[in-house]
Amino acid sequence: MATTTGVSSTSTTGTTQLKSTKKSLQTQDFMNLMLTQLQNQDPMNPTSNSELMAQMSQIGQLQANTQLQDLLTGMTAQNQLGAAGNMLGKMVSGLDDNNATVSGLVTSVRVENNKVFLELDSGKTLGLEKVTAIAPGPNAQATATGTPVAQ
Repeated sequence: MATTTGVSSTSTTGTTQLKSTKKSLQTQDFMNLMLTQLQNQDPMNPTSNSELMAQMSQIGQLQANTQLQDLLTGMTAQNQLGAAGNMLGKMVSGLDDNNATVSGLVTSVRVENNKVFLELDSGKTLGLEKVTAIAPGPNAQATATGTPVAQ
């Protein structure tokens, strides 16, 4: 009879943080797992066809969900970029990463690490998700009053 021993855990408190590398399982990983399961199954008690079909169905659902998630991520990014583009020439204000108020005229838009940022005439950068107010730019007010805008 085999003897097992318990596993103990230790924890340390410190300021060291590890960067996590995000890895996700792909459909091929599940197929390999299923093939390994079939190769190593008990010949006297094989896996039933219904269990195999259920696993294949789950793999199909996983693949469909992954494709849907990728599609939605792309659509969200395009929507954010379009919204940010509509802010060009407008006055915006919001909070920076330090929760300090930032405001200025939007001069350009950039995408970095799947996040949309507004570049302001004040030299500051504001994340699109941190915008708290939007107002017409100085040229929009002159146009609304009928005064021609110099270009």
